[in-house]
Amino acid sequence: MAVAHHIAEFDIVELTEAVDDAPAGARGGVLELSPDEKAMVEITDPPLDGAARIVFVPLAKLRVIDARP
Repeated sequence: MAVAHHIAEFDIVELTEAVDDAPAGARGGVLELSPDEKAMVEITDPPLDGAARIVFVPLAKLRVIDARP
């Protein structure tokens, strides 16, 4: 049975649902994890202006694209 990767700092992730100004499918890097099961993500694709590119996302709404080594 496969084991799912747990989301960690510096992973590249994709949003499975829209969050704030970031649409579903937006990608970015995990900057920080919080104890309340949320990740601070800097969205890099699509490009968003200013503070809109930093979103706080429940882990359940993220999919790992590239895990840190």
